[in-house]
Formats: sequence, C-alpha cells, structure tokens
Amino acid sequence: MEPDATPASAQQAKLPLALFALESNSKKRLLFDLSTKKIRGVVSAVSADATCVFENGGWLLMIQHKKQCFEEQHLETIFLVHASTGRRVDLPPCPSVVDRLFVFYIGSHEMPLVVVCIETISKVPTVHVACPGDVYWSVYKNDGSHLLQDPHRRIKFTLIVDVILLGKQAVCVDYHGKILIFDVTEMSWKTALSPGWSERDAHFLVASGEKVVLISCRRYRARFCDFKFFKLDAEALEWSPLDDTELDDSSWFLYRGRSFRARGEGKRRVYTFYPNQWGGSTPIDAESSRKRKVAHNKSMHLREKSVTNIYMHDLEDGVVRTVLPASIVTEARHWVQAGVFGGSFQ
Repeated sequence: MEPDATPASAQQAKLPLALFALESNSKKRLLFDLSTKKIRGVVSAVSADATCVFENGGWLLMIQHKKQCFEEQHLETIFLVHASTGRRVDLPPCPSVVDRLFVFYIGSHEMPLVVVCIETISKVPTVHVACPGDVYWSVYKNDGSHLLQDPHRRIKFTLIVDVILLGKQAVCVDYHGKILIFDVTEMSWKTALSPGWSERDAHFLVASGEKVVLISCRRYRARFCDFKFFKLDAEALEWSPLDDTELDDSSWFLYRGRSFRARGEGKRRVYTFYPNQWGGSTPIDAESSRKRKVAHNKSMHLREKSVTNIYMHDLEDGVVRTVLPASIVTEARHWVQAGVFGGSFQ
C-alpha cells in the first residue's frame, strides 16, 4: 500500500490515524486512515510487549512490559523511538504509581529534551521528570494546591482527568475542575479553579494551535451527548466558550491524554473509540479511583481486551455512526498524527 500522491488526496483533511494493537506481544500494529477508509499493518520490533503512551514531533514514547524468566515479576522499561529513523533513546525505569499520563517536550533540534510523568491519583498534584541521560526521575509536587480546595468536597485527593502539552507547559484539569499547569523547563506550577465545573460531565483537553480547548459532554443512554467547547485564557486561567466561527469546519478526535483537532472535513464532528468512555479505560471519577488502584496491580500481568470501533458524533444532526465496518477486539488503541507513519494511504 503506497501513499496516495494524487492532487485530490493532497487536498483532503489531514486527519489523525487510529492505531490499534490487537495483541500487545505482537510486533504488528494496525493503522486506520479516516481520510481514505483504508487500513494497513505496521511491523516494528519495538512494538512487541510495548505500548505507545505519547507522540510528539515524530517521536513515540513507549512503555515495554517484560516478564523475568522463571519469575512472576514483571518489569517496565520506557524509551523514546523515532517512527521514521528508528533512533532510540532510553530513559530511567518507570515511576511506580497507581495511574499516570505522559507528555514530552521537543527542543529546537527536534530532539526530546524533557519527559514528564503525571500522577493521575495522588494526595497533591505530582509529576516525575526525566531527561535523556538521567539515571532517575525527579519529583515535583504542588504542595500549595490544597489552598484552592473546597473544604466541603467529598474527595480530598487529586484526580487528574486529562493532560495536554502546549509549548513548554503540561496543562492538566482534575475531577473537581482545578486547572494545573506545570512548566517543563522551569519546573514550576500554576493553579486556578474553574467556576461552574460539573463533576458529572466527561472532560477532554485538546491543544489547538496556541490554545487549550476543553470539551465537556454528558452521558445519556450509554453515549456521549451535549458537547460543549471552551478555550483557556492563558493569563486569567479562565474558560470561555468557543464561538460558532471557531467551531466551524472542525473535527475532534478524543482520547485521554492524546486528543487532536483537525480542520477541513467540512462538518462539526467528534470521534471517539467508545460511545461513552474516554477510550477504553474507566472515566476518572470518584467511583473509578478505587477500581484503578486494583486494576494497576492486575495490568502488569494481564492486558484487558475490549471490543473497539470508531464512533463519529455528528454535532449538526446529533447522529452517532460507527466508522469501521465491523468492530475489532483490541488491547490498545489511540490516535496518532498522520505524518508519523507517512500520512494518508490506500
């Protein structure tokens, strides 16, 4: 399957690709191109027993799970690999935390400079930071964040809902609506509250140009609905609604920690891997936090398989359609930029 070089294809919107892992111990991954509705396989030795947890500038951040011989103990190694050149950069062993999200910053020479591991369940906001060549992760806690907490809320610890990288900043929101920004070069925190935040809604963050966009949606009859879009004022750290002109001709591809926006498809659409979930994992909320602690111990021994499709939510007519002709069983799934694996194909 060769890249499509026709003018018509070149004019198509550059939509993200859906990447599926059917078996985590396999070297093969499947890529689905929404522009051409075609699928192809990608084989790489680094994919075996490995999961891609973040992608930036053609670099993939991989976590590899290995079982020691004659023992039940499992080890995790973490490394960066360039999708085109195959160049690999090793990092210190993974921080042992209940649940985590990752981002990494690319420098002016298109090389990864700083990798950030965000704890999604912790007493105070906590990140672990490592650079290529480091032998351990440095820990940075936002000990002053408790000053912004509501004293009457039921849950006293931090539950990170989503995170995105915008420039040199890792922008997070937690279950209670708190905005947490960690500067990956200055190693400093900024924190603010979000008035009017609904803990019953699902929330996603998307980096759109130089803006941070928040998408909130409700769950109704086993599916997402009532999508609302907000942009973050970088100075005031406040959300304001996106207007119609900012929403026109935009598609949104949602997955916890790795969501994208694409323009040029002609309609307002939202794509998810599940009709009413983040993308395979239980949504972050008060009830799920306990389940995640238990699931973390199991995840080292058994990968959860789930029936997967791509769901297209048309925001103009309110209809939800499946994109794949038939659902498939996967162990992992997420979005990647089209250029990482050579763009669209047929």
